[in-house]
Amino acid sequence: MDVKKRFLFLGPTGVGKSSLINVVCNDDVRKESMNQPATVGSTTSGVTRSFTTYYDSNKYAYTDSIGFGETSFTTDEIITLIKQLIDNAVIGYNKIYLCVQYGRISIDIWRYLDLIISVFGDSVLKWCTIIFTHCNEENMNVEMFLNINKNDEKIIKLLDKVQNVIFGDLQSHSNEQVDFLLKNIRKRFLDNVKTDAIHSSDFYFFPEPNDQSSWLSSICNVIERFTQITIPVDEIVAYMKSITIIKVDAQHFYGECSICHEDMYYTNSVFTTCKHVFHKQCIAEWFYKRHTCPICTEPCGLQQLLNWLPSQLLLKRSQEK
Repeated sequence: MDVKKRFLFLGPTGVGKSSLINVVCNDDVRKESMNQPATVGSTTSGVTRSFTTYYDSNKYAYTDSIGFGETSFTTDEIITLIKQLIDNAVIGYNKIYLCVQYGRISIDIWRYLDLIISVFGDSVLKWCTIIFTHCNEENMNVEMFLNINKNDEKIIKLLDKVQNVIFGDLQSHSNEQVDFLLKNIRKRFLDNVKTDAIHSSDFYFFPEPNDQSSWLSSICNVIERFTQITIPVDEIVAYMKSITIIKVDAQHFYGECSICHEDMYYTNSVFTTCKHVFHKQCIAEWFYKRHTCPICTEPCGLQQLLNWLPSQLLLKRSQEK
């Protein structure tokens, strides 16, 4: 499958990045379509813990990211996440979505902007769309928002620099009649994000630092302000020197396999029915003993799994029966 466009979703934990990816990826705002393929949760145990990419039928790739403001990360986990951030960034994106909760502007928006700029450079904002989630004011638009925040010069300047601003809400309700009304709000939100994605640039935006050490130090400094964890920059620099960064064809790059944590390409990868992608060999070995997706734990169709399992694993299974 050739990927047409790649989108990165950044923002604090709990703003709804994963839910938004699900409705866009599934092109569906029903409640049952809002929880997969990206794992949704409001607690530390349920938040996204790594950079994970999902793919839809339009051949778009949506990368869900961690909330760097989480306080439960260890130093080793943060180092791993910085490496993932860099690995994903050098592949390139057509659009970066900064997701923040609608309401009083918190310090998070400025921290994430600093992170985006430190990774991609000052010109990245023209490739960004800010998405204000949890906005239940149906008619909210940029003009109204600027009027509300007319005394905040920083917000006014920011909204003038980014490519687009979207407001919306994905709230659901257990009462069917109430949820029917909310569903219409969710649909408008989905349509706005889909339109923005369709009209995003056909070019991939990726970092091009003049000095790699300074670039990595800048990224680490921003994340240290998030986490209050001292990051050994030398270790990140050593990691970058130990690998060869090749600007791969993003259309054929599927990110990192969550089983073996190595890069994947269209020549050696397969998709599950729940829209996750793994190396053929990794998922074959996984499904030899298990029958659920490694990421979302959803069961997958038996016939599909049989088509992926290498002949030697099938032979071994038949001999054990």
